[in-house]
Amino acid sequence: MNRIAAWLYPLLLVLVCLVVGWPRFRSGIDLRDEGVLAYGAERVMQGQLPNRDFASLQPPLSFYTAAVMYKLCGTSLLSLRLLGFAIYLALPLLIYGIARTMLGPLLSLAAALPATVVGIPYFHFVPYASWQGATAAAAAVFLYLRAMRSGGGPAGGLPAGLMTAAAVLSRHDQGFYVALSIVAYTLALKCAGPLVPKATLARVFAWWSAGLVLGFLPWAVYWWIEGALPAMFQQLVVYFVTTYVKTNAVPFPRFSPELPAARNAIVGLFYLPPVVGILAAFWLWRQVRRRLYALREANITFMLVWAGLFYCQVLGRSDNFHLLLTLAPFYILGACLWEAAWSSGVAGASFAVAAAGALAGFLVLTKPVFLRDEGTQEQAPLARAGVRFQGAAGLATFVRRVQEHAPADRSILCLPYQPMLYFLCQRRNPTRWNYLWPGDQTAADHRTLVEEAMHDPPAVVVITDESELGRFAPVVLNYVQADYRKTAEIGHLSIYLPK
Repeated sequence: MNRIAAWLYPLLLVLVCLVVGWPRFRSGIDLRDEGVLAYGAERVMQGQLPNRDFASLQPPLSFYTAAVMYKLCGTSLLSLRLLGFAIYLALPLLIYGIARTMLGPLLSLAAALPATVVGIPYFHFVPYASWQGATAAAAAVFLYLRAMRSGGGPAGGLPAGLMTAAAVLSRHDQGFYVALSIVAYTLALKCAGPLVPKATLARVFAWWSAGLVLGFLPWAVYWWIEGALPAMFQQLVVYFVTTYVKTNAVPFPRFSPELPAARNAIVGLFYLPPVVGILAAFWLWRQVRRRLYALREANITFMLVWAGLFYCQVLGRSDNFHLLLTLAPFYILGACLWEAAWSSGVAGASFAVAAAGALAGFLVLTKPVFLRDEGTQEQAPLARAGVRFQGAAGLATFVRRVQEHAPADRSILCLPYQPMLYFLCQRRNPTRWNYLWPGDQTAADHRTLVEEAMHDPPAVVVITDESELGRFAPVVLNYVQADYRKTAEIGHLSIYLPK
């Protein structure tokens, strides 16, 4: 039976992913964040370095991964969606694989199934750096657990270290969290007694450390030689500590009788992970007091640390998208708690109520995925698209008009935050900023942007909201209005041409 389950349940997960994802992975478009990834990868293909040659809030690896997809499948949004679909297939399988090192096949399947709907489908299957990092982190955990379970073997922890480095280079906070979690797991196993020999612990951890250094150090040396490291530190560390928490923060949601029931159910999901974490911590405290700390307790300790650290992503920006990034470890932690409670005879009405509440919230979250109106979406008649979305024909008309006014050897400037237009119009950005956001750039940055634009004068300027741009970047708007005239408006997009 176990041999059948070993193949049947993963195949079932793949089947569910195909049913849910294949009709939808080419739907929708995001002119903002998807555009950052799409056009950033193109700039990488042109030889530019992230952070040094263009500003980025994400580490460089996600741009390189997208650039590889362009090389393999062509420069288009469809290539990115294929990468997103691969991530979508991989993450449930990794969750199942991690859970199987701790649990039986049925509970492992239960832990993995939510990821087939709740997650990257909400992001139109776009392989954002956050999803690349989350997948690399899950792969690192899976490989590390497998290495410990198999006794290490030659270089047993090396692949896990390499994937941890990939997580750091894709999404640095996620990589840092998973690295801390692996350290915590190793210490927990050491405290669990002789179940895992100390020699195995030392060998696997040493190879993991070597893989982490081997995966990270060559990139660091290369970026240091190329002069990119100072900009990376400024944008990826200093900016997040000093600016991001002020300009991009979203307050933690609260229940309200004025909100519809569906919205309150989603609000409840923000509180469910801490509740699961508190239950896990209480159970561990109970076991420690009873001097019952063995492999099961070490596993739950690890999952609690990983889940808790991943939940930090939602504390600063408490929106649905950041919540979904945190849930994969909680799926496994919840399944581990259920197994522990069931085997100790304490599972009862409270767990049933909690499961019913989680299921209700899950169904509310899945509603937008399954009820998304696919019928009103059109295939975009653009060479670099390959996706369908509402208003595709209108956007294609806009792109062609921009291309008519801007020859292929001229730049365009899209303000404040529409980097997808550079990608679809196949025209370069004359500045290092692919986006502007209130408070993210300083007045000096705005003046530098104007200087860069004047050095490489754009043939077309596109503005989406003049009043908003004038409020937080008046120097930029004054430059545009002084040297350009508005010639057309298409929807919310205004086209400016030189006077």
